[in-house]
Amino acid sequence: MREELVIDRPSQDKTLAAVAASTTVKSILFPVHLGEGLEQRLQVALSIARSLEAHLHLLHVTPLQAYNVIDAYGAFVSGEIVEALQKEAEEMRARLEVQLAKEDVSWDYEEVTGELMPHLLYCAALSDLVVVGRERPAPEFSGPAISFFGDLLHRLRTPLLIIGDNSGPFDAFGKAVVAWNGSYEAANALRASLGLLKCASEVRVLTVEEEKPGTFPSTRAVEYLSRHGIHAELTVRPHTSVTFAEHLITYAMANDAAYVVMGGYGHSRAGEYFFGGTTRDLLADCPFPLVMAR
Repeated sequence: MREELVIDRPSQDKTLAAVAASTTVKSILFPVHLGEGLEQRLQVALSIARSLEAHLHLLHVTPLQAYNVIDAYGAFVSGEIVEALQKEAEEMRARLEVQLAKEDVSWDYEEVTGELMPHLLYCAALSDLVVVGRERPAPEFSGPAISFFGDLLHRLRTPLLIIGDNSGPFDAFGKAVVAWNGSYEAANALRASLGLLKCASEVRVLTVEEEKPGTFPSTRAVEYLSRHGIHAELTVRPHTSVTFAEHLITYAMANDAAYVVMGGYGHSRAGEYFFGGTTRDLLADCPFPLVMAR
């Protein structure tokens, strides 16, 4: 059984420039860290900043703590390592500043020394969106990327955009798919993503029939969006053996989605680790950019 609900909004004759000017996404945090995919991540961040007339804040954290050497006299960082890290940071900044000077966006570049996570959380507190890649930020964080982004998602109060495996420039005015399971996390993600969703050319909400106590009815999502002037279509799929992550990817591909909005970790991180889950599945492998919050 498949059910679709459409809530219309009054027709509006707005140009893309007018939509961009009215969106609440005006400050984008871009953590700079070495590793593969930097250029791809940067192009995504630049395309969003350019489309939405937003400011791009680049944050480069030099994690000296990751290079601590411990001996009988205590912990220290060798002078050679400090010099190498400083040179690396200077070269990175010089290269990016030359590139950014050619871009038609507002930006600034901040360099700090310390632990990555606290600085990310601090800067994200006054940002509207955080743009990151899927790979882990080596070498400070030695665990798998899923663990890093899981920790970040748990502690962050700003929407996190994780670029897709095959992402090109981000289309802020493209089609959006909202993954809905009626949870508080899904509701928070929906509310946190209003700034982006207001710019989408089409918004579709996907849910799978599943009786769970304490969840919001699927119609509440499109009703909430309609109150913010966002037209949305609700599609309800029957519960099957297929995982929700598979449902979501198939649906998003069929509808040519530019990105997917979803709540993260609807139950404990331990439960996600041992039993899987939509969040873990999509953090591991997803062709689309994910806009996540909880």
